[in-house]
Amino acid sequence: MSNRARMAGFSDARETTTMAEEDRSYARLPADALAEILNNAEQVCAEVETLLLPAMQQREQLRQAALDGGIITTASNARPTTLCAVDGGFAVERTVAVDIVMALAVGVEGFSEDGSGPTWSENQYHPFNQVLLHNVDNERLARTAMMANELAVIADAPHNVRIFDGSHLTAVIQLNSSYSSRSDQVRRLALEVSRECELDTALEAFVTVPQIIGMPKYDSSTELTKRLSRSIGQEIPGDDKFVMSLVLEEGEHTRPVAVAGGAWTQLHLKAFVEAPRREHRYVQRLHEILTPLRQCQLSYMYWKPAGSSSAYRIEMKPELAASDSDISELIATLERQIAAPFVREPYPQYLADVMAKSVGLGLDALQSASHLRLSRTQPDLAPQLIHSYRTEGL
Repeated sequence: MSNRARMAGFSDARETTTMAEEDRSYARLPADALAEILNNAEQVCAEVETLLLPAMQQREQLRQAALDGGIITTASNARPTTLCAVDGGFAVERTVAVDIVMALAVGVEGFSEDGSGPTWSENQYHPFNQVLLHNVDNERLARTAMMANELAVIADAPHNVRIFDGSHLTAVIQLNSSYSSRSDQVRRLALEVSRECELDTALEAFVTVPQIIGMPKYDSSTELTKRLSRSIGQEIPGDDKFVMSLVLEEGEHTRPVAVAGGAWTQLHLKAFVEAPRREHRYVQRLHEILTPLRQCQLSYMYWKPAGSSSAYRIEMKPELAASDSDISELIATLERQIAAPFVREPYPQYLADVMAKSVGLGLDALQSASHLRLSRTQPDLAPQLIHSYRTEGL
């Protein structure tokens, strides 16, 4: 090949590369739109100051009010015990012809004492997947399947401390998603997976067993903040998790208090009004299991493990809340599982969360494997399984 031909080929390749780069650039967020978004930074900062600065400015007053009110205490020394954490995830892939629904629940064991082996004899995970015709309620099925499997894992765990990654409140809302669906198929499959997971037994354990605690990352409760606001005679904006993160010092926790009414008294599981009677009977049985939660037989506290960390919200059963020695053992156990400053929760809870979020990768793998199999057996159907409605980001 002549030098001229090689140069021409190089020029064509460079031009093609430049065009490809321009195409990718065109698909990204336009510069003017990005500039407009960034112009709002000053407004965002002002709003953050309005919402958060009052609590920071009154930090000392709030802390003194919490001390005077007997809200703050510390745990005594205790020996850590066994711990696990359970979390779940779900994904729905909407292809051209069908929806592929996947849910996953995983359990992760905590660090054990030196020389002791694992409490679980094998890995704990419960998968669920289903192919359905398009229906807007298919995501509801995924949520219920995820939660039913999570509760099955945590109810059977042999550990003395079992962390549910979330609030007891959220678990019930997720479960209820598909029981009230208009879709006969979604409700039928939801009841099937619920029965397979022995949900009635698992839900009862979740509601009553003292070893099962809830540790939600997101918290909108303001009960303690309102109490402290009244004490100092100044309204403090902010939720309890933020304010307790300011007020508590390393190793301190608030005394457990019962959850307030409101959303807790309205917790319910309800079947679709036109569902068959057998569905109503099953869902009503689950609904009755929630009675202790509706009666606010659940307490919560905030605990700050380190000076640089935020406060953790811990939901617990009344038996645990009433025992100082059990709370000390709980805190010692949680403290042992905090491995590094960049992990903002006990390590098993963090790892379970990371693993549960990989459900999307699992769904992609399942979709690809199924597409390859169909390509050999039913080549005309294969494209319907792989083509998605989604526009992938660059």
